[in-house]
Amino acid sequence: MRHAVKVLTAAAVLAATVAVPATPAAAGGTGWWSMSGYLVSNSAFNPNETSVTVPTVANLKLKHTGSPARTGQRAPVVADGLVYTLDDSGVTATDEVTGTQKWRFELDPEQFALPTELVHTAGQLVFAAIVRGGPGGDSSRIFVLDAPTGTLVRDIDDDGVAWQILVDRGVIVASGEGRYSYDTRAYRLADGQLLWRHDLSMEQPVSANGRVVLSGNVGNANPLTSIIVDIGSGATTHATADRAYRPLATDEAGTKYYVGWGHSLQVLDATTGTLTWLASNLSPKFVVVTPSRLYVTSSSGNVYALNRSTGAITWSKSIPGSEQQRAIIAGGVLYVTAKGNRVYALNPVDGAPLNAPAFTGTTDQLVVTYGRVYVTDGTKLTVYGL
Repeated sequence: MRHAVKVLTAAAVLAATVAVPATPAAAGGTGWWSMSGYLVSNSAFNPNETSVTVPTVANLKLKHTGSPARTGQRAPVVADGLVYTLDDSGVTATDEVTGTQKWRFELDPEQFALPTELVHTAGQLVFAAIVRGGPGGDSSRIFVLDAPTGTLVRDIDDDGVAWQILVDRGVIVASGEGRYSYDTRAYRLADGQLLWRHDLSMEQPVSANGRVVLSGNVGNANPLTSIIVDIGSGATTHATADRAYRPLATDEAGTKYYVGWGHSLQVLDATTGTLTWLASNLSPKFVVVTPSRLYVTSSSGNVYALNRSTGAITWSKSIPGSEQQRAIIAGGVLYVTAKGNRVYALNPVDGAPLNAPAFTGTTDQLVVTYGRVYVTDGTKLTVYGL
């Protein structure tokens, strides 16, 4: 029956992957990418890119590259004319156009390890790092920096492991499974005040209008549980026993989550907790959400394009290692990073490969915004443009 579903025309699909929503617009005419998944919806979809597109991606040229002096460098975030890149020992801010370093915030590598992703929010940067030698290893520090200058605004003692971090509605949520601490903690961004704690984990940083999915076991002997909580109060608005949902992203309106449950992709109503089946046998790891389609990277190394309404698979492609990093779409181009330091630039309409630079050595997802493509090999940031 799936094959009988009417598929959008190529023109309609392409138009839907570059449609511009009401929010958020690129800030001040500069690039914008506020967290690893683009926004708190974690959609990995930048609809505001209009320069680097299917017809122009082949014209990308190397603009500049940084000095290979870092380790563990992540994909950057971009805002207000600056590019912010986190690595194992700190954050570097560079000029969006020239690549000139503006400031550097250093962490003491003897005190801190394994920083989380970096989040830009309201002129500030937020990330967390595990404190070496903390009690039972379950101790982290959350850093809040002034984005234009790199000045430390505040640091917050976090009683737990921080593997994931989410910032929404003035609240910082840090999460990671710990042996001697609560798995998820929430702090007020303005002053670092602890707001709530839960002994369940946030698998990915996803917020649906201030509601967050947590899942796991409450204690070693208890059954699996998934709950939806209010980000401000921590109050549980819905709970489901014997299931562990993996939140992947939300729709544009923040009314529903796309979640993984076992091998299936499901739709979870953010208000009622009602679960609706969408597709089976996908084993979803990450998802890109566009107005008409979902692009799933699976733990089996496949990439699937699905009709967003029906779940019908319109195309699939085997890309071993693609489950290691999230794919993104910007300007109507699907970029899939795979283990082995390879990037696949695909036409999202049919999965056909595009003529694009090799982006050799890429170790994290790409960031594409305001006519520039940002690529890291783990030690330095390389920028391409038209």
